[in-house]
Amino acid sequence: PIEKEPRIPTLDKPVIIESAYPGWQAGGTRFPAVPRTIEEQIKEIVESVKAGAIAIHVHPRDPKTGNAVVDPHLLHRILEPVFEQVDCVTLMHTWAAKEEADYISETQVLLELGRGNKYCQGSVVLPVGYLSVTGAYHSQPAGTEGVKFLEANRIKPIYQLYDTYVIWGLKQKILDTGISTWKPYVFNLHMGKHHAHAIQRDPWSLLQLITNFNMVAETAPDSIIGVYPGGRNWLPVATLGLLMGAQLIRVGIEDCYWVYPHKDEIIKKNSEMVE
Repeated sequence: PIEKEPRIPTLDKPVIIESAYPGWQAGGTRFPAVPRTIEEQIKEIVESVKAGAIAIHVHPRDPKTGNAVVDPHLLHRILEPVFEQVDCVTLMHTWAAKEEADYISETQVLLELGRGNKYCQGSVVLPVGYLSVTGAYHSQPAGTEGVKFLEANRIKPIYQLYDTYVIWGLKQKILDTGISTWKPYVFNLHMGKHHAHAIQRDPWSLLQLITNFNMVAETAPDSIIGVYPGGRNWLPVATLGLLMGAQLIRVGIEDCYWVYPHKDEIIKKNSEMVE
């Protein structure tokens, strides 16, 4: 009898929508959705939160050049007016892109500016051994000391998974060693972004997500699994992530350009992606 069918708990968890805006994309006529002025950045972050995002990931833009920069003081100038208008959680990029990644120095500045973790309630942690596009090497000592520092200051490490091996490496080097103790852990699958899982072909894009989602779920049970999609196929992959029970979905112009995988319409507003 159908009334005796048990509940299916896959979707029985809240979903955090994270807005990644304004990101690193080059703007101008190529991508008009990318802002330049301080006021434009503030306005669209606020509108994205009002559209449904509860977490924000912000790379501030220098209004003089229009380029994205890592600048805690500029980030402070943008976020403070945002907090005056909406309530949201900050999941930031706080590591400094030196020859060896530095998770401490600029994070410390944000802690001082916010008198606590106001501007960095979460911070992305890249894979140990990863060489970022900025040329910064994420060494074992940098990751170890960084995670310790973040957790000691009540900044949640948001672990970024760029390939299938990363979750296994994190488990061996960070989790099982007791370096990271703040549970539940948060792991985000990067799909279609730079240096990450390829999703430019169907149906393999969806099979990529199914495989890697379950790889994480079985390697680190009871963790929060997020999906960070980019590229043309971001929308189908984000949708499948929701159907699989992902609890954190990141959308935004940082990693996306096209509205749909089968059309050439470009994104005009970040908040429309969130909505």
